[in-house]
Amino acid sequence: MLLLTSTSDLVRVTCGTAGSLLAHASWVDNNAGTITPGRTNTAAITGTSVTTVVGSPAASTQRNVKLLSLRNDHASVTTTLLVEHYDGTTAETIWKGSLLPGEEVVLDANGNWTAYSAGGVPKVSSFIGPMDVQTFSTAGAGTWTKPTTFTPKVVKVVMYGGGGGGGAGASLATAVVAKGGAGGGGGCYNERIFSAVDLGATESVNVGAAGAAGTPGAAGAAGGDGGIGGNSTFGTTPRLTAYGGGGGKGGAISAQASGGGGGGGTASAGGVGSASGGVPGGPPVHSTAATGTQNSSGSEGGVGTIAVPTTNQNCAEQGGAGGGGSAATPIAASIGASSLQGGGGGGSGGHHSATPAIIAGGAGGASNSMVVGGGGAVGTDGASPTAGAAGAAGDSTRGGAGGGGGGTTITASTAGAAGGAGGVCGGGGGGGGVGMNPGLGGAGGLGGVGKIYVFSW
Repeated sequence: MLLLTSTSDLVRVTCGTAGSLLAHASWVDNNAGTITPGRTNTAAITGTSVTTVVGSPAASTQRNVKLLSLRNDHASVTTTLLVEHYDGTTAETIWKGSLLPGEEVVLDANGNWTAYSAGGVPKVSSFIGPMDVQTFSTAGAGTWTKPTTFTPKVVKVVMYGGGGGGGAGASLATAVVAKGGAGGGGGCYNERIFSAVDLGATESVNVGAAGAAGTPGAAGAAGGDGGIGGNSTFGTTPRLTAYGGGGGKGGAISAQASGGGGGGGTASAGGVGSASGGVPGGPPVHSTAATGTQNSSGSEGGVGTIAVPTTNQNCAEQGGAGGGGSAATPIAASIGASSLQGGGGGGSGGHHSATPAIIAGGAGGASNSMVVGGGGAVGTDGASPTAGAAGAAGDSTRGGAGGGGGGTTITASTAGAAGGAGGVCGGGGGGGGVGMNPGLGGAGGLGGVGKIYVFSW
Protein backbone atom coordinates (compact mmCIF):
# COMPACT_ATOMS: atom_id res chain seq x y z
CA MET A 1 0.00 0.00 0.00
CA LEU A 2 0.97 3.65 -0.35
CA LEU A 3 0.62 5.63 2.89
CA LEU A 4 0.92 9.37 3.43
CA THR A 5 1.38 9.98 7.17
CA SER A 6 2.65 13.54 7.41
CA THR A 7 1.23 16.92 6.48
CA SER A 8 4.27 17.21 4.19
CA ASP A 9 3.75 13.88 2.39
CA LEU A 10 2.36 13.94 -1.15
CA VAL A 11 2.57 12.12 -4.50
CA ARG A 12 3.68 14.07 -7.54
CA VAL A 13 4.37 13.32 -11.20
CA THR A 14 6.42 14.72 -14.05
CA CYS A 15 5.71 13.76 -17.66
CA GLY A 16 7.52 14.42 -20.92
CA THR A 17 7.20 17.83 -22.58
CA ALA A 18 4.96 16.57 -25.39
CA GLY A 19 2.83 14.35 -23.18
CA SER A 20 -0.71 14.93 -21.98
CA LEU A 21 -1.41 13.03 -18.77
CA LEU A 22 -4.72 12.33 -17.04
CA ALA A 23 -4.54 11.29 -13.38
CA HIS A 24 -7.10 9.84 -10.98
CA ALA A 25 -6.47 9.09 -7.30
CA SER A 26 -8.76 7.50 -4.65
CA TRP A 27 -7.90 7.17 -0.96
CA VAL A 28 -9.29 6.83 2.56
CA ASP A 29 -8.22 9.01 5.48
CA ASN A 30 -8.00 7.62 9.00
CA ASN A 31 -8.13 10.15 11.82
CA ALA A 32 -8.28 8.36 15.18
CA GLY A 33 -10.66 5.77 13.75
CA THR A 34 -12.76 8.17 11.73
CA ILE A 35 -12.63 7.00 8.10
CA THR A 36 -13.18 9.55 5.37
CA PRO A 37 -12.91 8.65 1.65
CA GLY A 38 -11.53 11.05 -0.89
CA ARG A 39 -10.53 11.29 -4.51
CA THR A 40 -9.22 13.73 -7.09
CA ASN A 41 -8.93 14.01 -10.87
CA THR A 42 -6.10 15.95 -12.47
CA ALA A 43 -6.36 16.61 -16.20
CA ALA A 44 -3.96 17.67 -18.94
CA ILE A 45 -0.67 17.41 -17.07
CA THR A 46 1.92 18.56 -19.61
CA GLY A 47 5.43 19.88 -19.74
CA THR A 48 8.25 19.18 -17.34
CA SER A 49 6.76 20.93 -14.32
CA VAL A 50 6.04 18.88 -11.19
CA THR A 51 2.33 18.25 -10.54
CA THR A 52 0.80 16.96 -7.29
CA VAL A 53 -1.74 14.17 -7.91
CA VAL A 54 -2.30 13.09 -4.26
CA GLY A 55 -2.18 15.92 -1.73
CA SER A 56 -1.01 15.80 1.90
CA PRO A 57 -3.36 14.56 4.68
CA ALA A 58 -4.50 16.76 7.54
CA ALA A 59 -2.76 16.70 10.90
CA SER A 60 -3.04 13.43 12.88
CA THR A 61 -4.38 11.71 9.76
CA GLN A 62 -3.10 8.77 7.72
CA ARG A 63 -3.98 8.79 4.02
CA ASN A 64 -4.09 5.31 2.45
CA VAL A 65 -3.97 5.56 -1.36
CA LYS A 66 -6.23 2.84 -2.76
CA LEU A 67 -5.93 3.63 -6.45
CA LEU A 68 -3.73 5.82 -8.62
CA SER A 69 -4.28 5.77 -12.38
CA LEU A 70 -2.07 7.71 -14.82
CA ARG A 71 -2.95 7.66 -18.53
CA ASN A 72 -1.20 9.16 -21.55
CA ASP A 73 -4.04 11.00 -23.30
CA HIS A 74 -1.94 12.20 -26.23
CA ALA A 75 -3.11 10.94 -29.60
CA SER A 76 0.28 10.13 -31.10
CA VAL A 77 3.22 10.88 -28.79
CA THR A 78 4.88 8.58 -26.27
CA THR A 79 5.55 10.24 -22.93
CA THR A 80 8.01 9.51 -20.18
CA LEU A 81 6.62 9.46 -16.66
CA LEU A 82 8.19 9.91 -13.24
CA VAL A 83 6.09 9.26 -10.10
CA GLU A 84 7.58 10.35 -6.75
CA HIS A 85 6.73 10.26 -3.04
CA TYR A 86 7.75 13.61 -1.55
CA ASP A 87 7.99 14.25 2.21
CA GLY A 88 8.71 17.96 2.04
CA THR A 89 12.47 17.38 1.86
CA THR A 90 13.29 14.26 -0.10
CA ALA A 91 11.73 12.88 -3.30
CA GLU A 92 11.87 9.11 -3.88
CA THR A 93 10.93 7.55 -7.22
CA ILE A 94 8.14 4.99 -6.86
CA TRP A 95 7.57 4.39 -10.60
CA LYS A 96 9.38 5.41 -13.78
CA GLY A 97 8.72 4.42 -17.36
CA SER A 98 7.25 5.30 -20.75
CA LEU A 99 3.62 5.26 -21.83
CA LEU A 100 2.61 4.95 -25.47
CA PRO A 101 -0.45 6.91 -26.67
CA GLY A 102 -3.52 5.65 -24.79
CA GLU A 103 -1.55 3.51 -22.32
CA GLU A 104 -1.88 3.82 -18.55
CA VAL A 105 -0.20 2.63 -15.40
CA VAL A 106 -2.21 1.81 -12.27
CA LEU A 107 -1.20 1.48 -8.61
CA ASP A 108 -3.65 -0.77 -6.72
CA ALA A 109 -4.51 -1.00 -3.02
CA ASN A 110 -1.84 -3.68 -2.47
CA GLY A 111 0.93 -1.46 -3.80
CA ASN A 112 1.28 -3.26 -7.16
CA TRP A 113 1.93 -1.31 -10.35
CA THR A 114 0.38 -2.64 -13.58
CA ALA A 115 0.83 -1.13 -17.04
CA TYR A 116 -2.04 -1.45 -19.52
CA SER A 117 -2.09 -1.17 -23.30
CA ALA A 118 -4.31 1.33 -25.08
CA GLY A 119 -6.83 -1.51 -25.39
CA GLY A 120 -6.89 -2.10 -21.63
CA VAL A 121 -4.84 -5.32 -21.73
CA PRO A 122 -2.12 -5.78 -19.07
CA LYS A 123 1.35 -5.51 -20.59
CA VAL A 124 3.63 -8.48 -19.88
CA SER A 125 7.28 -7.67 -19.29
CA SER A 126 9.84 -9.15 -21.69
CA PHE A 127 12.42 -9.28 -18.89
CA ILE A 128 13.44 -12.90 -18.23
CA GLY A 129 16.04 -12.35 -15.55
CA PRO A 130 19.81 -12.55 -15.71
CA MET A 131 21.38 -14.31 -18.68
CA ASP A 132 24.89 -15.47 -19.47
CA VAL A 133 26.34 -16.16 -22.93
CA GLN A 134 29.72 -17.84 -23.37
CA THR A 135 31.15 -18.27 -26.88
CA PHE A 136 34.00 -20.61 -27.85
CA SER A 137 35.55 -19.96 -31.25
CA THR A 138 39.18 -21.10 -30.99
CA ALA A 139 39.85 -24.66 -32.14
CA GLY A 140 40.70 -27.06 -29.34
CA ALA A 141 39.87 -27.64 -25.70
CA GLY A 142 38.31 -25.13 -23.32
CA THR A 143 36.11 -24.94 -20.24
CA TRP A 144 32.58 -23.66 -19.72
CA THR A 145 31.91 -22.33 -16.23
CA LYS A 146 28.40 -22.26 -14.83
CA PRO A 147 27.45 -18.66 -13.89
CA THR A 148 27.79 -17.82 -10.19
CA THR A 149 26.42 -14.26 -10.20
CA PHE A 150 22.93 -15.77 -10.44
CA THR A 151 21.47 -19.29 -10.25
CA PRO A 152 20.68 -20.45 -13.78
CA LYS A 153 17.74 -22.76 -14.37
CA VAL A 154 18.31 -23.64 -18.03
CA VAL A 155 21.37 -24.03 -20.25
CA LYS A 156 21.19 -24.21 -24.04
CA VAL A 157 24.16 -25.30 -26.14
CA VAL A 158 24.43 -24.54 -29.88
CA MET A 159 27.43 -25.87 -31.81
CA TYR A 160 28.97 -26.53 -35.22
CA GLY A 161 31.57 -29.10 -36.25
CA GLY A 162 34.55 -28.05 -38.36
CA GLY A 163 34.22 -27.93 -42.13
CA GLY A 164 36.16 -30.34 -44.36
CA GLY A 165 39.13 -29.06 -46.37
CA GLY A 166 39.02 -28.81 -50.13
CA GLY A 167 41.18 -31.07 -52.33
CA ALA A 168 44.11 -29.62 -54.27
CA GLY A 169 44.05 -29.38 -58.04
CA ALA A 170 46.16 -31.51 -60.36
CA SER A 171 49.18 -30.37 -62.38
CA LEU A 172 49.20 -31.61 -65.98
CA ALA A 173 50.12 -30.07 -69.34
CA THR A 174 49.33 -32.95 -71.68
CA ALA A 175 46.13 -33.12 -73.68
CA VAL A 176 44.25 -35.38 -71.33
CA VAL A 177 41.64 -34.63 -68.70
CA ALA A 178 43.06 -33.05 -65.53
CA LYS A 179 40.89 -32.53 -62.50
CA GLY A 180 40.45 -29.74 -60.01
CA GLY A 181 40.11 -30.64 -56.35
CA ALA A 182 36.68 -31.37 -54.91
CA GLY A 183 35.08 -29.23 -52.19
CA GLY A 184 34.96 -30.20 -48.53
CA GLY A 185 31.73 -31.09 -46.74
CA GLY A 186 30.14 -28.76 -44.21
CA GLY A 187 30.23 -29.29 -40.46
CA CYS A 188 27.10 -30.39 -38.61
CA TYR A 189 24.85 -28.16 -36.51
CA ASN A 190 23.63 -29.56 -33.17
CA GLU A 191 21.85 -28.12 -30.12
CA ARG A 192 20.37 -29.27 -26.81
CA ILE A 193 18.67 -27.73 -23.78
CA PHE A 194 19.78 -28.90 -20.32
CA SER A 195 18.42 -28.37 -16.84
CA ALA A 196 21.21 -26.43 -15.18
CA VAL A 197 21.22 -28.72 -12.13
CA ASP A 198 22.24 -31.64 -14.38
CA LEU A 199 25.48 -29.89 -15.35
CA GLY A 200 28.62 -29.53 -13.31
CA ALA A 201 30.12 -26.29 -12.07
CA THR A 202 32.37 -26.60 -15.12
CA GLU A 203 32.08 -28.63 -18.31
CA SER A 204 34.78 -29.29 -20.88
CA VAL A 205 34.28 -27.98 -24.39
CA ASN A 206 36.15 -28.67 -27.61
CA VAL A 207 35.79 -26.60 -30.76
CA GLY A 208 36.20 -28.63 -33.94
CA ALA A 209 39.30 -27.72 -35.93
CA ALA A 210 39.21 -26.70 -39.57
CA GLY A 211 39.72 -29.56 -42.01
CA ALA A 212 43.21 -29.38 -43.53
CA ALA A 213 43.56 -27.91 -46.99
CA GLY A 214 44.60 -30.36 -49.70
CA THR A 215 48.27 -29.91 -50.64
CA PRO A 216 49.34 -29.67 -54.30
CA GLY A 217 51.45 -32.57 -55.55
CA ALA A 218 54.65 -32.24 -57.50
CA ALA A 219 54.69 -30.79 -61.00
CA GLY A 220 52.73 -33.15 -63.23
CA ALA A 221 51.11 -34.95 -60.26
CA ALA A 222 47.68 -35.28 -58.74
CA GLY A 223 46.54 -33.02 -55.92
CA GLY A 224 46.21 -34.12 -52.31
CA ASP A 225 42.91 -34.78 -50.54
CA GLY A 226 41.44 -32.34 -48.05
CA GLY A 227 41.19 -33.31 -44.37
CA ILE A 228 38.14 -34.07 -42.23
CA GLY A 229 36.93 -31.26 -39.99
CA GLY A 230 37.19 -31.72 -36.23
CA ASN A 231 34.27 -32.53 -33.95
CA SER A 232 32.86 -29.97 -31.53
CA THR A 233 31.85 -31.36 -28.12
CA PHE A 234 30.30 -30.19 -24.85
CA GLY A 235 30.91 -32.17 -21.67
CA THR A 236 33.36 -34.94 -20.93
CA THR A 237 31.02 -37.81 -21.81
CA PRO A 238 30.42 -35.88 -24.16
CA ARG A 239 26.91 -34.63 -23.57
CA LEU A 240 26.61 -33.19 -27.10
CA THR A 241 28.64 -33.54 -30.32
CA ALA A 242 28.58 -31.90 -33.74
CA TYR A 243 30.75 -33.84 -36.19
CA GLY A 244 32.97 -32.37 -38.88
CA GLY A 245 32.62 -32.51 -42.64
CA GLY A 246 34.70 -34.77 -44.88
CA GLY A 247 37.55 -33.55 -47.07
CA GLY A 248 37.29 -33.22 -50.83
CA LYS A 249 39.24 -35.56 -53.11
CA GLY A 250 42.37 -34.19 -54.74
CA GLY A 251 42.32 -33.65 -58.50
CA ALA A 252 43.47 -36.58 -60.64
CA ILE A 253 45.71 -36.46 -63.74
CA SER A 254 43.25 -38.62 -65.65
CA ALA A 255 39.55 -38.89 -66.29
CA GLN A 256 38.59 -40.03 -62.81
CA ALA A 257 35.60 -38.98 -60.74
CA SER A 258 36.40 -36.65 -57.84
CA GLY A 259 34.03 -36.97 -54.88
CA GLY A 260 33.13 -33.99 -52.73
CA GLY A 261 33.41 -34.44 -48.97
CA GLY A 262 30.36 -35.74 -47.12
CA GLY A 263 28.66 -33.40 -44.67
CA GLY A 264 29.04 -34.05 -40.93
CA GLY A 265 26.14 -35.45 -38.90
CA THR A 266 25.20 -35.72 -35.24
CA ALA A 267 26.49 -39.31 -34.96
CA SER A 268 29.58 -39.41 -37.19
CA ALA A 269 31.80 -37.29 -39.39
CA GLY A 270 31.46 -36.99 -43.13
CA GLY A 271 33.75 -39.14 -45.27
CA VAL A 272 36.55 -37.97 -47.56
CA GLY A 273 35.59 -38.03 -51.21
CA SER A 274 36.98 -40.72 -53.45
CA ALA A 275 35.89 -41.98 -56.86
CA SER A 276 32.43 -41.58 -55.36
CA GLY A 277 30.96 -38.83 -53.24
CA GLY A 278 31.99 -38.68 -49.60
CA VAL A 279 29.77 -40.71 -47.27
CA PRO A 280 27.50 -38.46 -45.19
CA GLY A 281 27.82 -38.39 -41.43
CA GLY A 282 25.14 -40.37 -39.57
CA PRO A 283 22.64 -41.16 -38.28
CA PRO A 284 22.42 -43.02 -41.62
CA VAL A 285 19.47 -42.49 -43.89
CA HIS A 286 21.03 -43.15 -47.29
CA SER A 287 23.12 -45.97 -48.67
CA THR A 288 26.73 -45.95 -47.48
CA ALA A 289 27.75 -46.07 -51.13
CA ALA A 290 26.81 -42.38 -51.19
CA THR A 291 26.68 -42.10 -54.94
CA GLY A 292 23.28 -40.48 -55.18
CA THR A 293 22.17 -36.87 -55.47
CA GLN A 294 19.33 -37.03 -52.96
CA ASN A 295 18.90 -34.54 -50.13
CA SER A 296 19.55 -35.57 -46.54
CA SER A 297 16.95 -35.32 -43.81
CA GLY A 298 17.18 -34.65 -40.09
CA SER A 299 20.66 -34.60 -38.61
CA GLU A 300 22.35 -36.66 -41.32
CA GLY A 301 25.01 -34.92 -43.40
CA GLY A 302 24.65 -34.26 -47.10
CA VAL A 303 26.10 -36.68 -49.66
CA GLY A 304 29.25 -35.45 -51.41
CA THR A 305 28.67 -35.00 -55.14
CA ILE A 306 30.36 -36.53 -58.19
CA ALA A 307 28.10 -34.71 -60.61
CA VAL A 308 26.77 -31.22 -61.05
CA PRO A 309 23.86 -30.92 -58.59
CA THR A 310 20.65 -29.32 -59.73
CA THR A 311 18.85 -26.60 -57.81
CA ASN A 312 18.38 -28.43 -54.51
CA GLN A 313 20.31 -31.70 -54.66
CA ASN A 314 22.75 -32.94 -51.98
CA CYS A 315 21.48 -30.36 -49.47
CA ALA A 316 20.88 -31.09 -45.80
CA GLU A 317 18.74 -29.94 -42.88
CA GLN A 318 20.73 -30.04 -39.64
CA GLY A 319 23.76 -31.88 -41.00
CA GLY A 320 26.51 -30.26 -43.03
CA ALA A 321 26.06 -30.04 -46.79
CA GLY A 322 27.94 -32.14 -49.34
CA GLY A 323 30.99 -30.71 -51.09
CA GLY A 324 31.04 -30.18 -54.84
CA GLY A 325 32.78 -32.96 -56.81
CA SER A 326 32.91 -33.81 -60.49
CA ALA A 327 32.33 -36.66 -62.90
CA ALA A 328 35.20 -38.47 -64.64
CA THR A 329 34.74 -36.27 -67.68
CA PRO A 330 33.59 -32.93 -66.27
CA ILE A 331 31.30 -30.81 -68.38
CA ALA A 332 30.20 -27.97 -66.08
CA ALA A 333 30.76 -26.28 -62.74
CA SER A 334 30.36 -28.46 -59.65
CA ILE A 335 28.71 -26.25 -57.05
CA GLY A 336 28.75 -26.87 -53.30
CA ALA A 337 25.45 -27.91 -51.74
CA SER A 338 23.69 -25.97 -48.96
CA SER A 339 22.20 -26.74 -45.54
CA LEU A 340 19.35 -25.23 -43.57
CA GLN A 341 21.37 -25.09 -40.35
CA GLY A 342 24.77 -26.75 -40.90
CA GLY A 343 27.80 -25.56 -42.85
CA GLY A 344 27.68 -25.21 -46.63
CA GLY A 345 29.80 -27.44 -48.87
CA GLY A 346 32.84 -26.14 -50.76
CA GLY A 347 32.76 -25.76 -54.53
CA SER A 348 34.92 -27.76 -56.92
CA GLY A 349 38.09 -26.29 -58.42
CA GLY A 350 38.33 -25.75 -62.17
CA HIS A 351 39.42 -28.53 -64.56
CA HIS A 352 40.70 -28.85 -68.10
CA SER A 353 39.52 -31.22 -70.78
CA ALA A 354 41.53 -33.38 -73.17
CA THR A 355 41.49 -30.64 -75.81
CA PRO A 356 42.69 -28.99 -73.48
CA ALA A 357 39.95 -26.50 -72.76
CA ILE A 358 38.97 -24.79 -69.53
CA ILE A 359 36.07 -26.21 -67.54
CA ALA A 360 35.19 -23.80 -64.75
CA GLY A 361 34.81 -24.79 -61.13
CA GLY A 362 31.90 -23.91 -58.88
CA ALA A 363 30.82 -21.65 -56.04
CA GLY A 364 30.47 -22.84 -52.47
CA GLY A 365 27.15 -23.66 -50.85
CA ALA A 366 25.31 -21.58 -48.28
CA SER A 367 23.60 -22.09 -44.91
CA ASN A 368 19.96 -21.28 -44.16
CA SER A 369 19.23 -22.50 -47.66
CA MET A 370 18.12 -25.57 -49.59
CA VAL A 371 19.42 -24.29 -52.94
CA VAL A 372 22.92 -25.17 -54.13
CA GLY A 373 25.48 -22.36 -54.35
CA GLY A 374 25.19 -18.99 -52.68
CA GLY A 375 28.50 -19.31 -50.79
CA GLY A 376 32.00 -18.16 -51.74
CA ALA A 377 32.33 -17.26 -55.43
CA VAL A 378 34.37 -19.39 -57.82
CA GLY A 379 37.73 -17.97 -58.94
CA THR A 380 38.33 -16.71 -62.46
CA ASP A 381 40.05 -18.87 -65.07
CA GLY A 382 42.65 -18.02 -67.72
CA ALA A 383 46.23 -16.82 -67.98
CA SER A 384 46.16 -15.48 -64.41
CA PRO A 385 43.63 -17.58 -62.51
CA THR A 386 42.36 -16.29 -59.18
CA ALA A 387 41.50 -18.02 -55.92
CA GLY A 388 37.98 -18.89 -54.92
CA ALA A 389 36.35 -16.53 -52.43
CA ALA A 390 36.08 -17.51 -48.79
CA GLY A 391 32.66 -18.48 -47.49
CA ALA A 392 30.88 -16.07 -45.16
CA ALA A 393 31.16 -16.77 -41.43
CA GLY A 394 28.13 -18.17 -39.62
CA ASP A 395 26.71 -17.32 -36.20
CA SER A 396 24.31 -18.82 -33.67
CA THR A 397 21.54 -18.90 -36.29
CA ARG A 398 23.28 -20.42 -39.30
CA GLY A 399 26.44 -22.27 -40.34
CA GLY A 400 29.39 -20.94 -42.33
CA ALA A 401 29.20 -20.88 -46.11
CA GLY A 402 31.42 -23.05 -48.31
CA GLY A 403 34.45 -21.61 -50.08
CA GLY A 404 34.46 -21.22 -53.84
CA GLY A 405 36.58 -23.40 -56.15
CA GLY A 406 39.87 -22.04 -57.45
CA GLY A 407 40.35 -20.92 -61.03
CA THR A 408 42.09 -23.07 -63.65
CA THR A 409 44.32 -22.39 -66.63
CA ILE A 410 45.55 -23.82 -69.93
CA THR A 411 48.38 -21.28 -70.16
CA ALA A 412 51.79 -22.97 -70.28
CA SER A 413 53.77 -23.20 -67.03
CA THR A 414 51.00 -21.49 -65.01
CA ALA A 415 49.80 -22.58 -61.58
CA GLY A 416 46.19 -23.19 -60.74
CA ALA A 417 44.53 -21.04 -58.07
CA ALA A 418 43.61 -22.06 -54.52
CA GLY A 419 40.15 -22.83 -53.29
CA GLY A 420 38.46 -20.43 -50.89
CA ALA A 421 38.38 -21.14 -47.17
CA GLY A 422 35.14 -22.28 -45.57
CA GLY A 423 33.38 -19.79 -43.31
CA VAL A 424 33.61 -20.03 -39.52
CA CYS A 425 30.91 -22.34 -38.11
CA GLY A 426 31.72 -25.28 -40.33
CA GLY A 427 31.85 -24.14 -43.95
CA GLY A 428 33.61 -26.56 -46.31
CA GLY A 429 36.75 -25.43 -48.14
CA GLY A 430 36.74 -25.04 -51.92
CA GLY A 431 38.83 -27.23 -54.23
CA GLY A 432 41.94 -25.94 -55.98
CA GLY A 433 42.13 -25.42 -59.75
CA VAL A 434 44.31 -27.29 -62.27
CA GLY A 435 47.78 -25.98 -63.12
CA MET A 436 49.84 -26.52 -66.30
CA ASN A 437 53.04 -28.47 -65.59
CA PRO A 438 55.51 -27.24 -64.37
CA GLY A 439 52.91 -24.98 -62.79
CA LEU A 440 51.38 -26.67 -59.73
CA GLY A 441 47.73 -27.25 -59.01
CA GLY A 442 46.01 -24.84 -56.64
CA ALA A 443 45.84 -25.74 -52.96
CA GLY A 444 42.51 -26.67 -51.47
CA GLY A 445 40.70 -24.23 -49.22
CA LEU A 446 40.92 -24.66 -45.46
CA GLY A 447 37.68 -25.78 -43.84
CA GLY A 448 35.85 -23.41 -41.52
CA VAL A 449 36.55 -23.87 -37.81
CA GLY A 450 33.60 -24.95 -35.65
CA LYS A 451 32.02 -22.88 -32.90
CA ILE A 452 30.12 -23.35 -29.63
CA TYR A 453 27.59 -21.04 -27.97
CA VAL A 454 26.38 -21.69 -24.40
CA PHE A 455 23.36 -19.69 -23.15
CA SER A 456 22.37 -19.82 -19.46
CA TRP A 457 19.33 -18.25 -17.82
